[in-house]
Amino acid sequence: MSNMITIYSFADVDRSGKVRWAACELGWEIKEERIALGEHKAEEYLELNPYAMVPTAVIDQETWIDSNAICILLAERDPQERLIPANAPERAIFWQSLGLAVSTLELPVVNYFLASRGFVDQGWKDLVEEGITARMRTYAGNLPENGYLCGSFSIADICAGYVLRIAVQAGILVYEGKLANYLDLLRARPAAIESRVFDSLET
Repeated sequence: MSNMITIYSFADVDRSGKVRWAACELGWEIKEERIALGEHKAEEYLELNPYAMVPTAVIDQETWIDSNAICILLAERDPQERLIPANAPERAIFWQSLGLAVSTLELPVVNYFLASRGFVDQGWKDLVEEGITARMRTYAGNLPENGYLCGSFSIADICAGYVLRIAVQAGILVYEGKLANYLDLLRARPAAIESRVFDSLET
């Protein structure tokens, strides 16, 4: 098995950022394939990803879709790096933190952000605003005072960093207190810098 991944994406800061960050943490070689808006619906791309979404990843000539699933796949291929905790207490926290970030929070936060920027109908913002504002503030309030979600850095931190960054950019959260401390910790990681996943965040 090689440690080479091809990532199809629109930009550095879309969901491909999570995959790029995970690959950088593991020291993988990354080949970027950028596609323009609209090209994700073209027949050639649909052969790779029939869901017409980004990112798509190719590893050892196998194609993988869904950013969160790809991150887990990468972590499991390099278990010695411990991006998924091995011990029971930390592992339970990991799965809960990951599930909240990628299942409960990510889609409404992204839709809120896109509606705020005029990329999708304003109705999406109106639909999710009350619920997602309360949930994101609760999530940010439950961040650790110091350190990472599970004690050591993990894929859960990558996914949390992504959704928290969008919430700040959307104006749902203010960059201060525990949230600022946590995001500063993530942003200082060499792999996060290399992945460019926070480059659009101004504080």
